[in-house]
Amino acid sequence: MSIQLDPCKSYLATTILGALSSLDGGDMLGVKLEDIFGMLEKPRQDDMGDFALPCFRFAKALKIAPPKVAATLADFLGKDESGWVERVVTVNAFCNIYINKNKLAGSIIPDVLAGTAFSYPVAPQNSHARVMVEYSQPNTHKEFHVGHLRNVCLGSALVKLFRYCGYHVTAANYFGDEGAHIAKCLWMMKKSGKKPPVGVDKGAWLGEFYVAATLTIDRAEGDDLAAIEKEISNILSGIESKAGPWHELWQETRTWSLDAYKSIYQWVGAEFDRDFFESEVSGESQAIVEEYLEKGIFKEDQGAVGADLAPYKLGFMLARKRDGNTLYATKDLALARRKFNEFKIDRSIYVVANEQNHHFRQVFKTLELMGFSQASKCVHLSYGMVVLPGGKMSSRAGNTVPFMKLKESILQELHVILAKYKGDWSDEEIEETAKRLCIGALKYGMLHADPAREIVFDIKDWLSFEGNTGPYLMYSYARTMSIIRKAADGGHEPWSAESAQKNKFALEAVSEHELLRAIYDFNTVVLEAAEQCRPSHLCSHLYHMCKSFNRFYTEVPVLKAANTDLISMRLSLILSFAKTLREGLGLVGIIPPERM
Repeated sequence: MSIQLDPCKSYLATTILGALSSLDGGDMLGVKLEDIFGMLEKPRQDDMGDFALPCFRFAKALKIAPPKVAATLADFLGKDESGWVERVVTVNAFCNIYINKNKLAGSIIPDVLAGTAFSYPVAPQNSHARVMVEYSQPNTHKEFHVGHLRNVCLGSALVKLFRYCGYHVTAANYFGDEGAHIAKCLWMMKKSGKKPPVGVDKGAWLGEFYVAATLTIDRAEGDDLAAIEKEISNILSGIESKAGPWHELWQETRTWSLDAYKSIYQWVGAEFDRDFFESEVSGESQAIVEEYLEKGIFKEDQGAVGADLAPYKLGFMLARKRDGNTLYATKDLALARRKFNEFKIDRSIYVVANEQNHHFRQVFKTLELMGFSQASKCVHLSYGMVVLPGGKMSSRAGNTVPFMKLKESILQELHVILAKYKGDWSDEEIEETAKRLCIGALKYGMLHADPAREIVFDIKDWLSFEGNTGPYLMYSYARTMSIIRKAADGGHEPWSAESAQKNKFALEAVSEHELLRAIYDFNTVVLEAAEQCRPSHLCSHLYHMCKSFNRFYTEVPVLKAANTDLISMRLSLILSFAKTLREGLGLVGIIPPERM
């Protein structure tokens, strides 16, 4: 969170800077307010204070022992008259600062209740920075399976996180709509003589032919294999000729795939500002090879052309094969140049599985050698694969979990669970609740683990209403809404934003403070999740916040509190939690039901 938007840390940083300046005559050897603001960190254990300030840097500048600097600052902060500081404890070279929780509550809860806590960027200096997040990148003529969903969830969450933080964001997709896999699919489709059934997902239907083709080719030998390879080569040539029956069939079936993908994107709430296609950069990739071969960036080696990256321990990046065809890397170079020129982006994030780690190291280094300053701001968000309990999924082998079939299966199971509400809820509400629970379970399951980690897909665990799952977080939100409705039935309301601004808070329990601190930390966590490209960081915070809420509600009476003001005050804390949780879930693409 920026200095301007955090009065608590701003006050502490300003006070500490004043104390340090008095020690060295006002200079502090270049230490600025922003430096101290950033150094105020949250201790690992809640009982060690709200902020910890390491004093090593100050000690070196002042030539005073770190514990002595910490003691001096603690004494200075201990004389605080603003009401922010409750007490300060020194632990060796650290100042552990305990904040007055009622002062903190009065600072943040009115803004949360009013909605203004979420209506401004937490990094206003980034409002003109341009970020492109490229994600999903499916191959046409293949079926969208659950493994593809992790990419979509990661990319969509990053788009939301960066926009929240004030960046100008372009969400991009890059479709693999040409290549041998398409020729294989069309070859098997023609060989079968089948026509697409009416009312069936044509994109998924195409994917079945790709699987059948690879299995058939893998079994073929000798003359049979040579004949098949020749047929597929002819199909590929027909597609690339941009005319004739194979090209026409490619265009028609490509549309089937794109329509299928876009219906899935719409259902899960993934949006794109720009679609790129592999087929549209093929010509540009050939031109890039010629241009940078002439400039001496690329080298020719026995008929092949590429970049010698051996001095950087990255081997040789092949840009054009001996047969004259370019590769994925060449097309990524062409696409990157198009991104830089068309969108003037400052940072380019590629959400791609860890199988492509070496590929992107080569591409980014080559872009740097080609003279693109933006190469240093290209980021590969490498993520682990989604695997089944029995091992890796593969479209080629046909052992995937098709997304559309999975979706229908989950919805059926959720309808069974929600059947008890029939008669009390409308059919529309049951349908919408099932959809939100389905999407929430899948997205949270894909996002709560660090991207670098492999995920074992287990929908039974992901649908659980206990533990670190999407349904648990959504249930926590619905529970707060139920408490608010029950309070209203008894004539009690949370404080309004104006009342919270005017009235004095009287938080006493440790669990109240813990929940308040989780709400206070929200914007800082969002900024860190964006800058580190780790939506999992936000997921962890939301889970911690829900556990804090449930602990608070178990330990502290709300509707049975001693008096009406106490009830309203605690309801305002609950409502602030609910609003913060809903905002956080929205940033990872989850909309919780209002009741469950």
